[in-house]
Amino acid sequence: MNLRKITFGALWGLLMLLMNGCQPEAKTHTGTMECAFEWSGPLYEGSNTAQALIKVDLASLLGNPVQEGMKITKVQLKSAELSVDSASDLNGIGSLVLSIASDDPSLTIKELAVLNPVTSSSGQAILKPSSEAEVSDFFAQKAFYLIVDAGLSADRDQNLRLTGKFQWEIQYR
Repeated sequence: MNLRKITFGALWGLLMLLMNGCQPEAKTHTGTMECAFEWSGPLYEGSNTAQALIKVDLASLLGNPVQEGMKITKVQLKSAELSVDSASDLNGIGSLVLSIASDDPSLTIKELAVLNPVTSSSGQAILKPSSEAEVSDFFAQKAFYLIVDAGLSADRDQNLRLTGKFQWEIQYR
């Protein structure tokens, strides 16, 4: 009886080792994405959100054609930069929060990056990415939304437009 258990365990372990050996090695690529976020004035003190619809184009992000059977295993935001045409446009913005959402009800909104307080006078805000936000499920969709929440410290009559530049680390097999 013990010999059977040992033999079964050894065979099972060998099978698992062979299965792992047959899996292609994971590759990592850094892809860049840009999009714009627009708010129409008047804007009021407090939270003001804008969203951009992102159509998933893995070939563009990976820099090569997507092959049949390719699977995205992990996606994480590595850098997030929001910029404006005029440095004065960041005046009055106290905080910026970047989130990701989907039309798929099984995917809950995730916070990706934050900058609080916003202190830039250069017209660029560099957000701090979350090290915990893994978003490969969103990249498996046809599209998702990037959402920017601009926390205003006072009312504002003018429109606001921020351009986002995002770097993603994408692991795939």
